[in-house]
Amino acid sequence: MSTLSQKQTVAGCDLPNVGVRPAPPVLSEQEFEALMVRFGPFEQRPLLAVGLSGGADSTALVLLAQTWAQARGGKVIALIVDHGLRDESAIEAQGVARSCQARGIDAEVLTHRGSAVISGIEEAAREARHRLLGEACCRLGALHLLLAHHHGDQAETVAMRRQHGSTRHGLAGISGCVERVQFRVLRPLLALPKDRLVATLKWRGETWVEDPMNRDLRFARARLRHHGVPEDPDQDAGNVRVELERALAQALPAIVGVDRFGVGRLDRTGWLALPSRLGLFALAHLAQTLGGLDYAPRGERLEALAQRLRGDGPVSATLGRCQWKGTNQITVVRERRHLPRLDVSETGPELLWDGRFRVTLPAGTWFIRALGDRAEGIDHTLLTTLPDFGLPIGAKAALPAIFGLEGLACIPHLEWAVDALAAGCRARFAPRQLLVGPMFVNASGAGAMDAENP
Repeated sequence: MSTLSQKQTVAGCDLPNVGVRPAPPVLSEQEFEALMVRFGPFEQRPLLAVGLSGGADSTALVLLAQTWAQARGGKVIALIVDHGLRDESAIEAQGVARSCQARGIDAEVLTHRGSAVISGIEEAAREARHRLLGEACCRLGALHLLLAHHHGDQAETVAMRRQHGSTRHGLAGISGCVERVQFRVLRPLLALPKDRLVATLKWRGETWVEDPMNRDLRFARARLRHHGVPEDPDQDAGNVRVELERALAQALPAIVGVDRFGVGRLDRTGWLALPSRLGLFALAHLAQTLGGLDYAPRGERLEALAQRLRGDGPVSATLGRCQWKGTNQITVVRERRHLPRLDVSETGPELLWDGRFRVTLPAGTWFIRALGDRAEGIDHTLLTTLPDFGLPIGAKAALPAIFGLEGLACIPHLEWAVDALAAGCRARFAPRQLLVGPMFVNASGAGAMDAENP
């Protein structure tokens, strides 16, 4: 299908094409292949999970990904999240799934079952979406989750961070590749404008749906689109992030150590030798990993910690739910506050507790608490008899403890269990956000250092 020519013909006469913009070029299968090369190499017969809303962006992505995967003997499964925010959402999600199946694409609807949220709807929906998509990838064995963020989303993200006073590292934009413990998130369309995706669907004769929430001015992104995204002076935001991630992957192993208890140790001298922007990025990423956070901290508190590290004398500070203490070697320990209480009656392959520990449990009813949870009345005499493994003050309190119906059953990291059944409880430090990305070596060097993404 050809794009508009430089002239229009009206009643046999050539007229200058005044005021008519050329149609954006269609995204070809060959160009999409080139976009995917930077994330290679891939395994044989790759299984790609694609987050699908039914909108133009994700519909274009799922169709292109399907062709790409089939050419390699693989397949695509579309993951459709129903947030339950509107009465019609369940019907709409099923409609999108049927549309996929009609195109020969497997689809699964993931329904959020949480309680209604009164405030912070946008953030709560994003967290639920990330959780559901991640759980589905782990269950399906999909190593790659593709999301359809494009250049416009990149510009919006940078603009929103600028409005909220983000530091320079936060203005680096959305990451094209984010590695998790069991899968990675890929955004192959990040450099492309939305109108090319729309043009691609029109050229294919495909249809899509528009989410009314994208125009709901209660939400920050909708308001930003309504008023217009300001011109971004950092047009290469995505490339800046790739460069930061590459540099961070090289620098961190030399200056940071993390043990099986989730305690980090930062070499202050090594950190001081980093360029200023990379140093901020390193602190934010370390806090995100050790604090079990969805998003890396930024703003004034991040800058304040950096200033203390650049000063003289010992450091004592908090950032990202972690305590940072020390002089030459900075110990980073999860704080005792906001540690979750998780009740488990149906055990699965693995549970993520506090965004830091992967917990495996035998069949039965279990309660996962922090070892320092005062409400549980843990026998501290018992704790004094157990090895401390040289842990810094406060580190034990943030470890997971497993309770049964009769009380404390297992402290996996301290190698204690009340009986043989409880000894089957396991916990390992495998945080939501990896410190470095060992799973994949990408042709571009694009690593997986940040989850601050929409």
